[in-house]
Amino acid sequence: AITLATGRMFRSARKSGAALGITTPIASSQGAQITDPATGDLLWHRPLTAEMARDALAALASSGMPSDTEVMAYHEETVYVGEMTPRSESYGERNGIEVKAVGDLNEVADMELTRLVVVGDEDEIQRLESSLIARFDSRLYVTRSLPHFCEILHPLGGKDRALEWLCEHLGVRREETVAFGNGYNDVRMLEWVSLGIAIGGAVPEVLAVADRVAPPLEEDGAAQVLEELLDAGLIG
Repeated sequence: AITLATGRMFRSARKSGAALGITTPIASSQGAQITDPATGDLLWHRPLTAEMARDALAALASSGMPSDTEVMAYHEETVYVGEMTPRSESYGERNGIEVKAVGDLNEVADMELTRLVVVGDEDEIQRLESSLIARFDSRLYVTRSLPHFCEILHPLGGKDRALEWLCEHLGVRREETVAFGNGYNDVRMLEWVSLGIAIGGAVPEVLAVADRVAPPLEEDGAAQVLEELLDAGLIG
């Protein structure tokens, strides 16, 4: 069983999955949800509770974020923002999704938001991530998907939790799992699977937990390792 575990929203992930011929349920939004790509049925979802969303928004409001830092709230295939900016308009156009300005994101906090994403300067996002992790500990899952994206999810969300559910759903044992990753949001997934493979050029946190390192993307590193595993009869 081959699938995608991605920070993308389901609609975007579904397109990539279709191009690859993937029919296994896809983990999207950093693993906060699993959806059947054939039917569009939501199989598993760990949204933020209203209390979690309000607590996170309050922490962000008091964090001293620069004025050009933006917060986005995700619900199904819609993204909510406080006010529309060129950045949020561009984000919606690039991803083919609807972006709505609501003034105060607390107005949508009780909608079972899939996640909150803070976009800003890389140094500021790194500082913010550290601050939120120290403040919430295990009460929220806080990670970076890109250096300038800080993501806030339900503590039982994440790619590792999604794959754990999916393996149980498919009858796959943990010791039979392999995953590739290169970003901060892949660390827990690579720790969870039996064989965690970092793509060459991955962030140091991924390299530190990986069981092995594949060649970089420019050399089709994942494909090289998959072919090696196939030739050895370990998969397929």
